[in-house]
Amino acid sequence: MKSSRTNSSKEKSYEKLRKKRIWPSIVIFAGGLLWCPCLFMLFVQLFATYIAGMKIEQIYDDVLYSSQLLDNIMEKGCTVQQAVEELEPYITQGRDIYVVDKEENPIVKTGTSTPDFRVTYDISLNEDIKVIADSEENFIQEKGLHSMSAILVEAARETFEKDDMAAYDSTWFYSSILDQKIWLQMPSKNSEYLFYRKYSLQILRMDILYVCTFGVFTAILTFVPLLLMFINTIRVIFTQRKMMKFLYQDIVTGGCNWLYFRNYSERILTQHRNRKKTYAICSLHLEQYHNYCSCYGTKAGEELLEVMNGFLNARTNRHEIFARYEGADFGLLINCQGMNEQEHYNDCQKRLRSLLAELTGLNTEQKLHFQAGIYIIHPISADNGRYYKVRKSIDINQIYNYASIARREAKLHEETRISFFNQHMLENQLWNQKVERDMEAALREEEFEVYLQPKYSPSDKKMVGAEALVRWNSRTEGFIPPNRFIPIFEENGFITQLDDYMVSKVAKLLSEWTIQGKKTVPISVNISRAHFAQEGLAEHICQLVDAYGPSHELIELEVTESAFLDDKKVLIETVKQLKAYGFRVSMDDFGSGYSSLNSLMDIPFDVLKLDTEFFRGDDSSRGETIVCEIIRLAKKLGMHVVAEGVESKEHVDFLTELGCDMIQGYYFAKPMPVSEFEEKVEKDA
Repeated sequence: MKSSRTNSSKEKSYEKLRKKRIWPSIVIFAGGLLWCPCLFMLFVQLFATYIAGMKIEQIYDDVLYSSQLLDNIMEKGCTVQQAVEELEPYITQGRDIYVVDKEENPIVKTGTSTPDFRVTYDISLNEDIKVIADSEENFIQEKGLHSMSAILVEAARETFEKDDMAAYDSTWFYSSILDQKIWLQMPSKNSEYLFYRKYSLQILRMDILYVCTFGVFTAILTFVPLLLMFINTIRVIFTQRKMMKFLYQDIVTGGCNWLYFRNYSERILTQHRNRKKTYAICSLHLEQYHNYCSCYGTKAGEELLEVMNGFLNARTNRHEIFARYEGADFGLLINCQGMNEQEHYNDCQKRLRSLLAELTGLNTEQKLHFQAGIYIIHPISADNGRYYKVRKSIDINQIYNYASIARREAKLHEETRISFFNQHMLENQLWNQKVERDMEAALREEEFEVYLQPKYSPSDKKMVGAEALVRWNSRTEGFIPPNRFIPIFEENGFITQLDDYMVSKVAKLLSEWTIQGKKTVPISVNISRAHFAQEGLAEHICQLVDAYGPSHELIELEVTESAFLDDKKVLIETVKQLKAYGFRVSMDDFGSGYSSLNSLMDIPFDVLKLDTEFFRGDDSSRGETIVCEIIRLAKKLGMHVVAEGVESKEHVDFLTELGCDMIQGYYFAKPMPVSEFEEKVEKDA
């Protein structure tokens, strides 16, 4: 139960961790890593353009001033040539002026170069500024004004790669790295002419310092968050891996746990490349593990499981997986080789037989015994049979349960201890579940009926007793034979409640017959082995019988010899107490399994019931010899003898000669309902 709660808690933690994806953090980090240099270059480009724009804006301010002077001079009635000549004393740089008319014919030209109207740029600052390349310069023609940042970056590289740092004096920082000749159109009120003035656009090394400072600041702003994001991503990955290792580790073996086995097996089986492969899930069980722990200690038991884990790890191939389920149970997913279904079965069985053979020798102090159940997972073929479908949904827990059902059947195969799951096993499992689901309601609704099988005296053929047998008359399933529910009740412990039910029913029948003045004979009732683990069993049975009030001498309690395997002292004490209360006690099925003569010596039974197997088989002479000696021994011990399962006249005559007290079997009568028995007891008793 504790293991189940732990697995459930781990599954919930796994689901939470699975939903917490790592890839968004990785994608964001990768995007930031790519965006960082792009952002840096963008900022440098913008800042370089900003510096160039500032320089041009300063030039344009001077252009506006000179334009206003030119307009004032023109208003005095001067010619264009005269106006240009009068303007020259007022300007310190950019003395070259070029004037054209409306048809762009040259009117006035000062200087050696002219504007190159093939290369022009419109720049929007505070005003729309038209920049024209100089005819003697080729920078603008080749790279364009917007490539100014390339010049700045090259200048920065040249600056920081300079070997002699002592050469960096103040004049060097204020030296020019770009001296580009450009023409700017002067705004004028006179629409008859267009005035152009030549300027020198200079970028100083000090401007590079501004750009580099801004670039470093930008890099810091972008790198620090990126670094924090990187650290957080690494931390998330490390934490998730640590958590996954914790969630997927078995605390006993140190290997993978069942949660990992379930998830990884589902991944293997549902992969497209494995759709044609045949797999098997195996349930491997170490027998008598609790006894091993009792002998060598819990720590030694866990060390043995750890050794098994290492062995299985060495014996599984790639794309195969194993894990401890619980206790000493392991689950394996193996790939079955072969060309057809039979070869798949043979390969799987061969591997498991080799595996179990090696596992038995893992411990040198004690030979280990294992059982294995196998569920084969075949490929899913399409309707036309031409290709195989991908397995979409796989319930590993359910498949392992099927393999465990097969493993419980493996004990019947003493040679291999291996069993394959089939539909019949599933039907049995479903039947067991149905029985366990309906048994409580069946007991409340009194669906269990008492059948009585008479016991006859072989000497005078008179009925001298009967045995109460249970039959289940289900409202949904109809009549259910005992062999389909008694073993289930014995395994789940419900048999004790059924025992109480039968004792009460028999006590009630005997009481009613006595009150009605009908003939009565002693009736025996079976008490299961599980009941003897209950404290105060004798008092408990006495209370059940006394609730209806029949004579205790009319009730015989049958104890199966398998009960001798438990606490013998408790059994002896209970039998003595039952006899003290006036009940007769018999040993049922003597000779069927583990009974010994010591049991007859130590336990004061009243009746000895010979097992049915004594009257079956080919070697009848040996059986008759044994029966003869048993009856003789029982007589000397003061016990009555009942032979059950007698079906032939030869056996009746043989038992009569030996002095057998009672015979029970189909030769005289089958088990029958109470109403039929009442008629028969009036006639034969």
